[in-house]
Amino acid sequence: MFTFIKKIFFFISFILLISSNSNSTESNAEAFVLKLTDEAKIIFNDKSLNKDSRLKKLNDLSSKYLDLDALASYTLGDYREKATNSERENFNKLFREYFIKNMSSKLNDFADQDLKIIDSKKINENNIIVSTKVFSKKDAQEIAVEWRIYIKDSKLLARDLVVEGLSLARTQKEEFSSIIASKGFVGVITALENFNKSN
Repeated sequence: MFTFIKKIFFFISFILLISSNSNSTESNAEAFVLKLTDEAKIIFNDKSLNKDSRLKKLNDLSSKYLDLDALASYTLGDYREKATNSERENFNKLFREYFIKNMSSKLNDFADQDLKIIDSKKINENNIIVSTKVFSKKDAQEIAVEWRIYIKDSKLLARDLVVEGLSLARTQKEEFSSIIASKGFVGVITALENFNKSN
């Protein structure tokens, strides 16, 4: 009888431990998203920054919070298996610059928006989805944004944003796949180089 009770006790303790760890991980992911967006807003609110200074700060922010190498690899689609090491290295470098410059130009209104955590869910051992709502003070618009967070070497990193059901990573992958299909890998490299030079 004692042995049975003992087994039940340890089983319940184990379940509670797992639940506690899961909740802790999800809370950490929520805090991670809030910290990321708070730091981004500081950058976009700082009117003293010139273009180069802003890009430098966004690059530092991206290195701290985003898994850009994984995102770059994903956007290459099937071609990532065919690309040489030097091609991947060159693509990753160009993609990082492209991503940061694109983010800088498209998120100018971000400083005027507030973010609210709605929910978070641990999908598996390494992936968490944090659901948020972004509110615009300017036009009272409300946008649903999901943050795909990956746990890499005990560190949280964002790998994708899903805005109103649209995955930014998948959209970028489809765009690159279309270019590769018509112009080959060199077409993507040329497109990235042209964008980076003109922005």
